[in-house]
Amino acid sequence: MSRHTEPACIKIVTIGADVAFSLETTDEAIASARHADALEHLQRLFDLTAAPPTTMSYRDMVALSGETYRLYCEVHENNPGDPGKWAYHKAISRAVLEGRIKDAPPATHKVDDATAATDLFGAQDLTAAIDALPPDQHDGLENRFGLLADWVLIRHRVRLAQSHRRRFLHLIGTASLDAGWQLKRNAAGDYTPDPKAQRFPRIDSVAAIKPKQTITGLLELWWREAKATGRSQNTYDAYKGAIERLVKHLGHDDADRVTEEDMLAFKDARLKVISAKTLKDGDLPGIKSVFGWAVDNRKLPLNPADVVKVKAEKKIRSRSKGFTDQEAGAIFDACIGYIQKPKEDPRTAAAKRWVPLIAAYTGCRIAEALQLRKEDIREEAGHHIFDLNPLAGSIKSGTYRLVPIHPHLLELGLLRFVESSEDGPLFAKGSYKRVVDFVRAVVTDSRVQPNHAWRHRLKSIGRNLGLNERVVDAIQGHAPRTAGEDYGDVSVIAMARVIAAIPRPPSRASSATRN
Repeated sequence: MSRHTEPACIKIVTIGADVAFSLETTDEAIASARHADALEHLQRLFDLTAAPPTTMSYRDMVALSGETYRLYCEVHENNPGDPGKWAYHKAISRAVLEGRIKDAPPATHKVDDATAATDLFGAQDLTAAIDALPPDQHDGLENRFGLLADWVLIRHRVRLAQSHRRRFLHLIGTASLDAGWQLKRNAAGDYTPDPKAQRFPRIDSVAAIKPKQTITGLLELWWREAKATGRSQNTYDAYKGAIERLVKHLGHDDADRVTEEDMLAFKDARLKVISAKTLKDGDLPGIKSVFGWAVDNRKLPLNPADVVKVKAEKKIRSRSKGFTDQEAGAIFDACIGYIQKPKEDPRTAAAKRWVPLIAAYTGCRIAEALQLRKEDIREEAGHHIFDLNPLAGSIKSGTYRLVPIHPHLLELGLLRFVESSEDGPLFAKGSYKRVVDFVRAVVTDSRVQPNHAWRHRLKSIGRNLGLNERVVDAIQGHAPRTAGEDYGDVSVIAMARVIAAIPRPPSRASSATRN
């Protein structure tokens, strides 16, 4: 039985060499969902044939029976139909639970009990007709509630011990009856929350159905492979944050329970607190990648996140993405004039002084500059260079690059700072936000981003001066644009000529160093 909200498609099939049946739809999307549900259900059934029987506490069986209540409500609460439909459903279920009848049609979430109820009880008052039958005379639990019980058990990969079967069937029937009462009220226009919906213990508290595959476990399996293929720690951290937000939203960590509807609800919830761009570029890539890996490696039958589409926001640009000359000059003055605060880590103060200046003359990312170690600043081909190396931390391209140091940085005493530093990282770990906030305090225009504005500025300077674009790209770690550009190397000597051509911004400090 499908948990999607399309019209119900119930199938009772014989398991043999082949399992064949119609999906009862011409809609490709619905057919695809039903096909995936059927395959998943069969696989779980086959898995159970090799599983040992499980005994369960009464509490855990009550928790499991709640899946029946939720199934009925999920499928029918938006369009419950006529109240009489639920009166017939309740009548048959109550009569079976009380042992008053034996031969009742199987209960499924496709509710159609009117004809059977009329045949069994006549067209008069249902309550009176049922009460007129003697109780505790028949055992029709398996006939009436067996399919629902099997759906719940297979869904959660539980092979329930036969000694528990009858008790569980009774609980399933009671949950079905409770759902019938609530949906009858819904059909009459009453959507008051049902207190009985709270009587079922949480499904993830049931020891026998701890997730076979957790969402966080899939992340770790993905990472084991991704790390071996060169994916960065920063990528893992970003994906981990997205997965944790999803698990928190779902209220469970069971990968097998995540539906397309769950993912659409997650999208709607996130869009209430973040922008569409942040969702599209932040949360979704990690979640889709992890679930996609699970599908490729046969951990999941389908990727529920594929259903989520976020339309790209129309970008409005009202200024350049790079710092202007005046903004660059103001940042230079702030950096060069920075005085360490009381109790501030000296390496944090050093990051505020040097990192924006390094980014200005190399077009590197702030995070790349913050990862520099003492050994990453040395001489190469007759020039002092920065070795921006993935061994020090995350480099987006995953490839090191040697970038000559601009003469202005040498004049400002960069080498003296490096020589006086201890071995290892030059700047304090966790300084990224402090550096960005420091720059933001100088340039308050929110339309420009402190991390990437230096990269955009360097590109603009290169074009204005007619500098070799391939060399500028190499300095910034951008890939060749054509196969032809990829031939040959961009040497330190070639980059040094371009670096030396980068003008000093119009700041008081820049003028002072020239005089």
